[in-house]
Amino acid sequence: MFQTKKQEKSRLISLIIVKQMHNPGDILLINRDEGFLETTVRYLEDAGFLTYSAMNMREALSILSSKPIGLIICDNVVQDISGFEFLRFLKNDPLRDAIPFVLFVPVHDQGRAAKAFQVGVADFMVYPMEMDVFVERITEIMGANEYDEIRNALPQPIEKKSNSSLDKRRHTRKKPVPTLNIKLSRDGILWISGIIKNYSKEGILISTSMLGKKGLSITITMPLANGNITAEGEIVRVYFDDYNHPLGMGLCFTVESDWKIIFDYLESILEVKEGKKVNSPEQVRLANHNNDETVTLSNNTDVEINDALIANPDDEEPASYNERFYNSLTGKQLDNYTIISLIGSGSMGGVFKAVDSTLEREVALKVISYDLSSKENFRKMFIKEARIISKLNHPNIAQIYSIGNQNYILYFAMEFISGMTVKELIKKDINLNTIKGVNYLIDICSTLEFVKQKNIIHRDIKPENILITNRGILKIVDFGVAIKTDADGEKQTNMVGSPYYISPDAILGRVIDHRSDIYSLGATYYHALSSAPPFEGKDTEEVLLKHLNEKPLPLHKRNPRVSNLLGSIIDKMLIKNPDERYQDYQEIIKDLQNFRVKVLTSLKRK
Repeated sequence: MFQTKKQEKSRLISLIIVKQMHNPGDILLINRDEGFLETTVRYLEDAGFLTYSAMNMREALSILSSKPIGLIICDNVVQDISGFEFLRFLKNDPLRDAIPFVLFVPVHDQGRAAKAFQVGVADFMVYPMEMDVFVERITEIMGANEYDEIRNALPQPIEKKSNSSLDKRRHTRKKPVPTLNIKLSRDGILWISGIIKNYSKEGILISTSMLGKKGLSITITMPLANGNITAEGEIVRVYFDDYNHPLGMGLCFTVESDWKIIFDYLESILEVKEGKKVNSPEQVRLANHNNDETVTLSNNTDVEINDALIANPDDEEPASYNERFYNSLTGKQLDNYTIISLIGSGSMGGVFKAVDSTLEREVALKVISYDLSSKENFRKMFIKEARIISKLNHPNIAQIYSIGNQNYILYFAMEFISGMTVKELIKKDINLNTIKGVNYLIDICSTLEFVKQKNIIHRDIKPENILITNRGILKIVDFGVAIKTDADGEKQTNMVGSPYYISPDAILGRVIDHRSDIYSLGATYYHALSSAPPFEGKDTEEVLLKHLNEKPLPLHKRNPRVSNLLGSIIDKMLIKNPDERYQDYQEIIKDLQNFRVKVLTSLKRK
């Protein structure tokens, strides 16, 4: 028996209602900021979720008692309780403990993420976050994908346009309505939302949170009335106009692609197809399956978008790529790691605070920078750093846990260190001219002696690469430019290092060994004890020339509070000729220990 369209629509709607009765789909959003609530609720409702809002626990409990809530999204702090305590309260409530609970918190107030996962939080997100990404993650949690087949089967109305607006469009660039969504994927498994900004017969311009590089293959899919249509394309342009907003991605398609079906469908939505009106997506599909028309690429079709698609991507500042790339990773998932916030970035990559959802612990993720990720030699260097660290099992070296490569994002996970770098200690004028400061220097020398025994040279010892944890434990980090020495314990190298702390032997590109690190450590501690590096200048060249040709002012003269004996140890580390410098770390440790004994003895006498 054939059903009428009205009967079929009624049956499908009934099916949706039945499914929702078994799996309630309403959302409760809790936040103390009324404006934030209004904006976020609007995005969720535009995505098809019925959403209730509350600003405190009392309002939230009232909604929970009267509405079929299927997901709770809560800030870290609301008007009368912390989000963590509300999570704990609900997990102890047998009637509500099964409701998925998401903490959606500001980047500056992240609270106890690891503890939240232990208590039972379903996800931990950080805003500001692009709303398309937020809605997509909420959709995954809600399991909304099971309704896609039903939704797509419902008749899709085509918006009617007035003749005046149609005439106006014929004299301007054709552009879909701003809310027309599309899905993108690199692997056909993970799909990311996008918004169509413009299109032509050759390609499409999409606003999306997906990260991509020129030359990568991308699959797009769009729901039509009779099913989803997919097309294989290639990225030919990426726009980073404003890293606070989704990037623009230009794709082009081959003549064999099903892009023509999608293109004609877009034309039908705008009711324009070279002067011919197409009334429905079904007619578009039928027309394309009943003819053998070949799409040919043309240089004069939709010139504006094509010029943008083939524009030279090298005119973009690399820094903007990296900044956009790092900001876009906040809140994302790399394998079993949820990225919480950016800690900092350097020449090779960015370091993020993240949560290992499997082992329920905080980790640091180092991610290769955007502009280096496509360069094979830098990818090899990045992997080499991970392998070097993996061989350095020492309590004063940040430990590495794993290395991964998801969606062309190369990263490794390592020990998360909560504390301050020596650079931050210097900025805060925290005095290291103490027994504790000397003990730290002994620990550094002992650690670098261990590194030396592994035939490794760090090559970038500086204040920001030495950390003191909140428990007072010293850690050496960032082996990104470290090298393994050859059989003779030496390695020929190009100039590598930081200008204020680099050794003369490294500047000259000579064969270097661990004595180069000794010089850099001396320069680092000179800075820590005097609040200024050994040499300064108006530019890098001037600083490097001073390293080669000038003697630093003796440390005791730069800071009279530093004893002559300690100052002489640092000064000897800074001798320009490596043969006259300290020859090994054990020699430095011995002198520092003797200095420490003299200081402690004099204190006892007093």
